[in-house]
Amino acid sequence: MATNHYFNHYGTNTPEQKLVESLLIESIKSFGIDVHYMPRTQVNTDSIYGEDRISKFEDARMVEVYIKSIDGFEGDGTFVSNFGLEVRDQITFTISRRRFIDLNFETGNRDKEPLEGDLIFFPLSDSLFEIKHVQDTNVFYQMGGLQTFDLVCELFEYSDEAIDTGIEELDKIEREESYSIKFTLGTGAGTFTVGEQVYQGSTGYANSAIKGEVFDWNSSTSLLTIGNIVGTFDADNQMYEHPFSIALEDDTPNSSTEGKPYFESGASYATTSFDDKAISTDSYANNVGIETVADSILDFTEGNPFSEGTGY
Repeated sequence: MATNHYFNHYGTNTPEQKLVESLLIESIKSFGIDVHYMPRTQVNTDSIYGEDRISKFEDARMVEVYIKSIDGFEGDGTFVSNFGLEVRDQITFTISRRRFIDLNFETGNRDKEPLEGDLIFFPLSDSLFEIKHVQDTNVFYQMGGLQTFDLVCELFEYSDEAIDTGIEELDKIEREESYSIKFTLGTGAGTFTVGEQVYQGSTGYANSAIKGEVFDWNSSTSLLTIGNIVGTFDADNQMYEHPFSIALEDDTPNSSTEGKPYFESGASYATTSFDDKAISTDSYANNVGIETVADSILDFTEGNPFSEGTGY
């Protein structure tokens, strides 16, 4: 015998389902918190392990979530492992399906649901959490529909990923946590701008093999911090800035470039010294010792030092 169609709440697009969903969204807006959802963009995915060591995050959109972990952070917490002190705090967020779709993400099949590997910026602790699991049946077909996702997240371990969302609170995480080198500059002129590109060499930015991004510039001490480094900087070459954002138009009358855009000349300074991080002054550090021992075991001049044969 079929169920009574007058009381069947398990059909599709029923008014009851929409009512429950609207009430749930209103509850999250009242008792939840605003976070930034940051989708991961994979640059060079390993087809075997499905991982990407150089992922980047170029977008961040605010959405309200409910903190389901009401008793504090979950997970393994803080403990000492073979690799040192580790923090594996976890937290579970509840997000409305409709509100996530309203974010209008168009990449990586995010038009329907969140994906593992994406990040959530949690403002209460100023922390980034990585989505480890997306649970879509946390409420089992209430009124015949699924209205929410539960996002099980773990504290994100930053490993030099690029973060360029345009939101200063998020972008500064890259500048503070990623690998960078501090340069002491000498005579010169101009002001370096955070986020602009710098390079060394007389061939110009486009042809230079030594490039980086300005993370910090202290004009009083002439101390320049550079990250996202390509190539090897040295202390013998001039440091130039290539300001992408300063595009002007030549208004010189009757000139060959009149009306054409050009880049205004950026800062230029002589490089006095920098920390190449080859030798650590920390008495507890052993990076030099490890490298010395490794050089005595492996022949890094070979094309494949881990192979027993000649290799290619």
